[in-house]
Amino acid sequence: MGLGGALYAGVSGIRAHQNMLDIVGNNLANINTYGYKSSRLLFSDLLSQTMSNGSGNPLQVGKGVKVASTTSNFSQGTLEATNNALDFAIQGGGFFVVNGGTKDFFTRVGSFDTNESNYLVDSNTGYKVIDTNGNSITIPYNTTVSGKATSKASLTGNLDASSASTTAEIVMTSSALTSSSTAATATTTLNSLDTNTTDYIAGDTVLITGNKPDGTSVSATYTYVAGDTVQKILDALNAATAFNSADTTNGATASIDSAGKIVVKSNTGGKDNLSVTLTDGGSNTGKTTWTSHSFNGTTYTSSLDIFDSQGSKHTVSMRFTKQGDNKWDMNTSMSSGDGTITTSKISNISFNSDGTFASSGSTTLAFKFNGLSSTQSVIFSLGTSGKSDGLSQNGGDSTAAATSQDGYEYGSFDSVSVDSYGTIDALYTNGITKTVATLKIALFNNLNGLSREGDNLYSQTSASGEPVYVTAGSGSAGSISSGYLEGSNVDMATELTALITAQRGFQLNTKVITTADEILSDTVNLKR
Repeated sequence: MGLGGALYAGVSGIRAHQNMLDIVGNNLANINTYGYKSSRLLFSDLLSQTMSNGSGNPLQVGKGVKVASTTSNFSQGTLEATNNALDFAIQGGGFFVVNGGTKDFFTRVGSFDTNESNYLVDSNTGYKVIDTNGNSITIPYNTTVSGKATSKASLTGNLDASSASTTAEIVMTSSALTSSSTAATATTTLNSLDTNTTDYIAGDTVLITGNKPDGTSVSATYTYVAGDTVQKILDALNAATAFNSADTTNGATASIDSAGKIVVKSNTGGKDNLSVTLTDGGSNTGKTTWTSHSFNGTTYTSSLDIFDSQGSKHTVSMRFTKQGDNKWDMNTSMSSGDGTITTSKISNISFNSDGTFASSGSTTLAFKFNGLSSTQSVIFSLGTSGKSDGLSQNGGDSTAAATSQDGYEYGSFDSVSVDSYGTIDALYTNGITKTVATLKIALFNNLNGLSREGDNLYSQTSASGEPVYVTAGSGSAGSISSGYLEGSNVDMATELTALITAQRGFQLNTKVITTADEILSDTVNLKR
C-alpha cells in the first residue's frame, strides 16, 4: 500500500477530530442557551483494504476514520425561575408548536411574549404560538367583563344548637313544660306540671320580669286562681302590663309550641333585647321550679354581597333566629339606599336530630334595587336533606355564611395564568377567570430525526416522523411550569473531557502524518 495510506488515514483522523472539536465547541458555546440539547459525534472506520486472502485470516489494512453520525441528548434540563408569566418550561418529552407563516416549528424554549396585535409569539423569531385547535393565541389585554346579576347563592356553616343567650329576638324556655312526662299544652293545669313541687292556691303569684324588644324593663305579676292553666301564664305574658302582644312596635307575643316550650317572640324582629324571667312570689304556698325553665335564645347575623343586573354590589344582612327546637328563620335586609327586599324571609329552616339539614320553606328571595325597573330573584341553596353539605345545626359557635354566589361586578383584564396542563386563563379584576386557549404540545417517535433550524427551533423530517399532537399532562408530553425556562443540558465536565480527547486525537493524527512524511523523506534520500 505504501506510505500514502498512512498519510490519508492521518488526514481522515484530523478531519474527523476537527468535526469532534466543532461539536464539543458548539456544546460549550451553548452551555447557557435555554432549551439547548447537547450533541454527540460518533466515529466509524473507513473501508479496509484486503492485502491477502490466504488460507489464514485475511490481511486487511484500514483506510482511516469517518464521521458516522451525530446524535442529540434530549434529557431534561434544569428549570430556571424567571418570574415572567409568559415563560413556560416543559417537564417531559413534549415540544411547543409555533408557526412561521408557511410551516410549523417546534421548540423546547417557551420564552414567549405578545406582539403589537396581542398574539402570543416566540420572543426570538416572532412566530405565533399555536393552541390545541391549530389557531394562534391572542392574550385579551384591555378587555372587560360586564357585570352579572346574582341568581344563586349557597349557604354553608353551623348554627349553634344551644340557646345560650338570655337576650335575643326570640326567647324560649330551655326545657319543656311537661305533665306526667308529656309535653304540656295551653290547657294543662299549672298544678299538674311535673316541675310544680307544691300546688298553687288562690292568691299565689308568679312574678314576670325582663326587657321588651326595645330594651324597656318589664315588671308584672300573675295571680293564681284555682284551676288555672298554662294559658293564664301566656295571657299574663301577653298583657299590656307585661310584654303587650298588641304593641306592633315594641311588644312581644308568648305562645307554647308542640314540644311544650313557652316561646316569646318580638313582634317586629331585628332586635336582640328581649328577655323573660318567671319566679314564684315570696309568700306563695305553691311552688314551681321555674329555674328549670329559664328563657334563652339564639340570634346570629352574617352578610353576603348580591350583584344587580348592572354588576353593582349590594351588601345584604342575613339574620338567623332560632324559632324552637331545630327550627330557624332567616330574615334579610339591606340599606334603603340600595333598594328593598320584597320577599325577604326563608321560614321553617329545620334540622334533623343529628344536626343535618332537613328542609325549609321557599328559598327564593326577591330584590328590588333602586334605579332598576325589574325585580331580581335569588335562589338560596341551604344544603341537601340529610347531609351537612350546607347549613347544619350542632353545638358550637355559629359560622353560617354565604360561601358562593354566581354574580359579579364589572371587571377589566388583570393578568394571565397557565396551569400544568397548558391552559391559559385570563384573570379579571372582579375575580372572573376566562380560558383563553390551551397550548398545543407535539411528540415525536424519533427525536434525533428532527432538524435543528436555529433560534432554538426544530422542524420535522421524514426521519422524525409526523408529530403527534397532545395536551400537556398526556402520556410522555410532560407538564408545563409557568414562570420558568428550561436550561441547557450540556454537562461541562463531560464536554471538557471530550475536548481533551478531541485535542489528543487531533495531535496523534498529525503525528502520523509527520512520521509518514519523515519516512518518505528518508526513502527519497536513499539514492544519496
